[in-house]
Amino acid sequence: MSDITTAADDPQHDEIKVTIRAPIMALSRASTDFRECPDPVLFGYPESSLEMMTLEDFHQFVYRWFERAVAAGMARCFVCNKVLDLGPEKPWDALFVTTQWYCWLLAHFDCKRYLNRDLKGRNPFEVTPVPPEFFDLRVQ
Repeated sequence: MSDITTAADDPQHDEIKVTIRAPIMALSRASTDFRECPDPVLFGYPESSLEMMTLEDFHQFVYRWFERAVAAGMARCFVCNKVLDLGPEKPWDALFVTTQWYCWLLAHFDCKRYLNRDLKGRNPFEVTPVPPEFFDLRVQ
C-alpha cells in the first residue's frame, strides 16, 4: 500500500513523499482492529532464511498469526462481525484482498460472497494500524 503527498506551500521547494507500507491485517471491520503486518523475524522466522521465504510461506505465516488471534478471542468475521473460534469445524478462512485494499482479513466461508459489498467505499488510508500482538509462531 502506498500514498503520495506533495507540499504546495512553496512551489520552489515542493517535494513528493511516497509512503509504502506492507499490507495490513484486519481482526474485524472496526477501525481499531487493524494491525501492521508482523515481521517474520521478530516472530521466530530465521533471518538467514528470510530471502528464501516465498509469498505462499508468508501467507502461511500470517495465517498462523490469525489462528493465534482467533484462539485469543480477538478476531471477528469481517462481514457478519461474529467472534470466530477454533472449534472442530473452523468455518472461517483468512483472505488476502488485493482489490481496493491490500490486506489480510478473516471471514466465515458463508460470508465470503458478501465481502465485496463490505469493502466497497472503504479506504485503507482511513485506518491507522497498530503493531500486531506478539504470539509465539514457532512451529511446534
